Parts: sequence; C-alpha cells; structure tokens
Amino acid sequence: MARGTIVPTLLVLLLAVCCATSVVHGKELTVGDNKGWSFGVSGWENGKRIQSGDVLVFKYNPSMHNVVQVGEGDYNSCTVSGPSRTYTSGNDHIQLAHGGKAFFLCSVPGHCQKGMKIAVTA
Repeated sequence: MARGTIVPTLLVLLLAVCCATSVVHGKELTVGDNKGWSFGVSGWENGKRIQSGDVLVFKYNPSMHNVVQVGEGDYNSCTVSGPSRTYTSGNDHIQLAHGGKAFFLCSVPGHCQKGMKIAVTA
C-alpha cells in the first residue's frame, strides 16, 4: 500500500520543483535611483539591463507629480492624447511586460519637457 503512494508523491514533488524553477521574478529598479521620479530623470534608463518581468518603482510626491504610461508618439511630443494608464500613488510599482518598449512621463504641464520621462526596452 505504501509503495503505491510513493510514485504519485514523487511525481507531484518533481512537478512542483519544475514549476518553481520556471517562475521568473524580476528585480525592482527605483526610477531615478536616490532622486526618484523627478526633473531630469530622462536618460536614467540608459546602460541599465532592464528585462521583462522587472518592476519599475516610481517614488515621488503625489501632490506634485504623476506617472503616465503612454505610446511612443505621446512620449516624443510630451503629450497624453491617446488611451493611457495614470498612476498617482507616489510609490508606483509597474511590472514590465514581455518584450517591447514602454514609455512613461509626468503629465503635469511642463514636467515632461523638464526631463520627467523615460523609455525602456524589456
């Protein structure tokens, strides 16, 4: 009787180990490092190894700034014209999707033009 339960138990354990090793947890990256999400942060992403599954952490004063995920056109023109996702907590955690580019800016008038925008490729 005991022998009949050993094989199924081993299969379940093996499956659990395989599943656990295939789950990828990204690293957390604080945008702007110690300065946080602030003026002049544009370019912070240059030279960083950013991968899909990583989490960007935007830290800022929510009464002064926000984070808006936009398309490339809006990023380039510092506008928010199309559908977008706006974050306003001051401690936003955004996990990057698999592959592709992601664009973020502050939509408070004049802030994007002062360098509150980043473009990342995961």
